[in-house]
Amino acid sequence: MKPSSNLIALVCLFLTWMACDEPVNVTDVSGSDDLPVEYPCLYSSEDCTSLLYAKGGTFEFYSSFHIDSLSLVRGAIISVHGNTRNGNDYFDKMTSVVSGMGLRDDVMVIAPKFITEYEKNNETDWYWSTTSWKWGLESYSSPSGQTVSSFELVDSLLNRLSDKTLFPYIENIVLTGHSSGAAFTHLLSSTKENNLYNDVNIEFAVVNNQYFLHPDSIRMLQDGSFSILNNCGVYNKWPHGLDDLSPYMESIGKSIARSNFLSNRVLYFIGVNDTDSDGITSGCQYENLGVNRFDKNVNYNIYMDSLHENHNHEIVQIENIGHTTNAFSSNIFTEYLNTIF
Repeated sequence: MKPSSNLIALVCLFLTWMACDEPVNVTDVSGSDDLPVEYPCLYSSEDCTSLLYAKGGTFEFYSSFHIDSLSLVRGAIISVHGNTRNGNDYFDKMTSVVSGMGLRDDVMVIAPKFITEYEKNNETDWYWSTTSWKWGLESYSSPSGQTVSSFELVDSLLNRLSDKTLFPYIENIVLTGHSSGAAFTHLLSSTKENNLYNDVNIEFAVVNNQYFLHPDSIRMLQDGSFSILNNCGVYNKWPHGLDDLSPYMESIGKSIARSNFLSNRVLYFIGVNDTDSDGITSGCQYENLGVNRFDKNVNYNIYMDSLHENHNHEIVQIENIGHTTNAFSSNIFTEYLNTIF
């Protein structure tokens, strides 16, 4: 439920001295110092960096609002970086998009940082290989010997955002990512039921993806035919299929993951100019849908329509966009966000 105009007026009257139309000052969640931080925090500075403590380790992310304090924001966007793990750029891009839409005080932006060993700031930081994080796989072991799935850490963020004692007015959360972050978002859609998390609506916006989960063992080939891949022993293993699931996915189970994946609303935003074959991963488990991201997205949509007629996935083509995060600031993507928030 959104706050009523009367409630907003009362809050503004009560907090006149704080200039209600200005950002509120709160304390940095990281606890690195006791200086107030101005929110909404719109740039990827140290002040916008927070730490999540989970299973004996720490996970760093950027956030435009304090995640542990009462907030009147009515929505949130979790924007996942690509293969270069530049969460700062994704935070800056999405806060710019939200600000340009006039939503900077209403929509919280979070940008996780799934780092490698060489990017650690603290001994307790969770870290992964350069690819394992995007598949939802387990981290390397912490000093205490534990591991954590990258999906599990997003669940921790969702737990906070769906906590009505902290965020009483959040009704919608958009999970989005570009490139490798798109693969992460695409796979994560198999882990949630009915686009919901603790009664909060979850949207999945997959942008310029090249990796696709198949809920069965059939594949569409580049000639338009459908077949199993007899000469590719790994093609139906996670994250390409639902065999040999990761520990996190095993906890959900193959049948439920398949049901979640087909029923959840997932939008695939693809730049019409994302046709370069550079950076396309080779291997028999990757190549059946095409030689570039645009072809892969179009053919995956045909595959879903052909073999899974009751699915809830949709492709959205963006003109004049290649493999760039400018897709986020396109009219099509911002119009989509306007329908959510």
